[in-house]
Amino acid sequence: MMRPTEEFTAGILPGLDLYRFRSSGRPAVEDPRAARMTAAVERGFYEAVPTGAALDQVLDLDAQDRRTYVGVYEAGVAPEDAEPVGTFASFSKHLQTGAGREVEGFLISDVTVRSTHRRRGILRAMMRAELDRAASAGFPVAALSASEATIYRRFGFGVATTRRTVEVDSGGEAALAGPVSGSMRLIDPKDLRDLGPVLYDRAHRQSPGAVGRTAAYSVIETDTWMSKNDGKGTGVIAAVHYDDGGTPRGYVTYTFTGWDQKIPAVKIGVLVASTAASYRAIWDYLLHLDLIRKVEWGFASDDRLIENLLVDPRRVKTTGHADQLWLRILDVPACLTGRPYHRDGELVLEVTDPLGYAAGVWRLTVEGGAADVVRAAVRVGDAETEPQTVTADLTLEVADLSSVYLGGVSAEVLRQAGRITEHRAGSAAELTALLAQDRPVFCMTGF
Repeated sequence: MMRPTEEFTAGILPGLDLYRFRSSGRPAVEDPRAARMTAAVERGFYEAVPTGAALDQVLDLDAQDRRTYVGVYEAGVAPEDAEPVGTFASFSKHLQTGAGREVEGFLISDVTVRSTHRRRGILRAMMRAELDRAASAGFPVAALSASEATIYRRFGFGVATTRRTVEVDSGGEAALAGPVSGSMRLIDPKDLRDLGPVLYDRAHRQSPGAVGRTAAYSVIETDTWMSKNDGKGTGVIAAVHYDDGGTPRGYVTYTFTGWDQKIPAVKIGVLVASTAASYRAIWDYLLHLDLIRKVEWGFASDDRLIENLLVDPRRVKTTGHADQLWLRILDVPACLTGRPYHRDGELVLEVTDPLGYAAGVWRLTVEGGAADVVRAAVRVGDAETEPQTVTADLTLEVADLSSVYLGGVSAEVLRQAGRITEHRAGSAAELTALLAQDRPVFCMTGF
């Protein structure tokens, strides 16, 4: 859906210009504006700026994702000559909405504003310009992951999925409650270059809330980051699960945290399982690694699946929670008709939207698993005619509709929190039930 674009807007803000351009994938010496954009992004997140082959690798990965860069520059400065004072990147990936269905998402990443240029409206200008572009291009939803939780709600984004950090005690007689089948085989991480995307795609299609992975995973899980040990590897270990018939069903990458730690541990990098049996087998493998007494993971789901795997659920300790996927609905009918439903029902939703994309009163009717969404308040006849009289069941901001859209956040909980106004008793609970999924809602990847 995204199209190559080269745009320049002079005076986007007083004394500032905006450039928009597509990542080319060429080496930094041939594309200095992309190189300077990358440098500004890394500085914005306090990361080391890549150079040489490491920088060229980043630019190539961006091109594989077909990223569009947006940079805000001091007026009169060319992007080839200086780093931008504001950065923004976007690209397109599919968002799984449940039962194998998906919508195309406008993914947002690399958002920074230089500390010397804060409170000048740079983020708002970039966000509004890019959301306008996304809406005009027909994207039903925008998505991002946020480094700060208080920034994006004002642009209509709401938290749709969360993740947690866990530590699992693998010492002694750690045992799974369910059966374990198949076999685990150690492989060279580089062998995941072809196998990893295939297995991820299988798992991704089963997980509402998952988005297509970025190209960066091709070097993350194969341990070939040029910025880390010149791409020669950092000690990542990879293991693949095969079912009883010899078909690969999942894999895990992990690293040893070192003998200087009080408790010998491994840290999971990537864990992908396309079946429940594969998930159990991978965890059985991790819990029985020789000499290891703890397994750490920073990207676990919030559904307590790991606890229920174990005979002793107290072996699992949650050490942190974080929001993961933030969504921003741009087209209400496209989003609500682009997901599955497991029960019938009808609700009238009044959606408020400060930016206007999703604002309106919408009648959602679900019958036989399919949804129909129409504006409930429309003018009839000529311009002097009053709108039809419609009573909304619920009033909610677009950020909250975006949160509950996939079913991972309860509309009834948001009502109790005072975020959703209920005009008909029980309608928030009805919306929660209507949007419920048959699988846990989780975003399996970062971007």
